[in-house]
Amino acid sequence: MENDFFRFLREKCRVSTAELERLLCRYLIGSTRDGGIIYWQLDFNYKVRTGKIIHYDRNTGHRVKTGLAVDWVHSRLQRKGLLPENFAITQCLFGEHLLHSDDIGKAVALVESEKTALLGSIVFPDYVWVAVGGKANFKPERMVALCNRTVIIFPDVDAYDEWKEKSRRFFLPKRVIVCDLLERQSSVDDREGKIDIGDWLVAALMEKVRSP
Repeated sequence: MENDFFRFLREKCRVSTAELERLLCRYLIGSTRDGGIIYWQLDFNYKVRTGKIIHYDRNTGHRVKTGLAVDWVHSRLQRKGLLPENFAITQCLFGEHLLHSDDIGKAVALVESEKTALLGSIVFPDYVWVAVGGKANFKPERMVALCNRTVIIFPDVDAYDEWKEKSRRFFLPKRVIVCDLLERQSSVDDREGKIDIGDWLVAALMEKVRSP
């Protein structure tokens, strides 16, 4: 559990150790020796596809963008000669394995980043939070596991129109809702800063810290 993002949640957002342990077990979160977090991708059948490695600033919770900002477990294995150089992966939704274990009646919250999925699971635990892992990854092949589910999509502020249009064309769930929370409430500065729902969730956690 000792990665810098969990340290941020514990020290700055006052998320309890019990809640962090729940997140760790639910999403099978890993940590690197230098404080990075490993977002394991397990598909609907619990097959490990890969792990995405990201470093965060423990004081701000923002992603560290210097050096190798994003790395992958399979890439590290390739560099060590433990996987062939031509090894290819097929990614899945982060949190996809939860669609197998959780009740099919629970609504699914679909977001862009893995970080946002964890934050959402803390603030609104009644949803099954999953992430596509990047704006461009909102693709039909990633959505197959959502068949027959009620899905609420939370696009980042710079992706609302694109994701809303795509959701009409290739979505398979039982019901789809595209949330316009950021679209309605974002200021000009928010839009220039490309605010996402994760920023809103961190603000909600920090507000609880400031409350008497």
